[in-house]
Amino acid sequence: MKRSLCLALLAAVPLLATTGCIPSNVVAAEDRAVVIEDLEGLEWTRLALADDLVGLYHSVRLEGPLASALESISYRFADDGSFSGAALFGGPPPSFQVLDGSYRLLDDGRLELGEGTEPAEVVIFEELLRLSGPDGTVYLQRERTR
Repeated sequence: MKRSLCLALLAAVPLLATTGCIPSNVVAAEDRAVVIEDLEGLEWTRLALADDLVGLYHSVRLEGPLASALESISYRFADDGSFSGAALFGGPPPSFQVLDGSYRLLDDGRLELGEGTEPAEVVIFEELLRLSGPDGTVYLQRERTR
């Protein structure tokens, strides 16, 4: 009896697997996100203005010494001069560290994220920001929010 029950269940498995299911589709990596191939080749000529900063940004590339410790960075800049950021450190173990405070765009086009921090040069190309400082360069892309 056990053997016939097992055979009946095994025979039913293909039917259960195909009824009411939508087959999964795999989307190729290049079709899942915006791919920015040549960041250095873009014309990073315009210093960012205060209005350029407002929004949510996620890193698309990290370069220099900071890239050896960080996996990604996200910033949310508000129009009142406040910001919040999160950095994912590679670990081990991997961990997020968050930072918030006030930002200030200096007259020379550098960005100061909180008092006493080393200002970073910030330039813009369309929806991309490039922040450069002594520890490296971060390329950030603005995320369209609802």
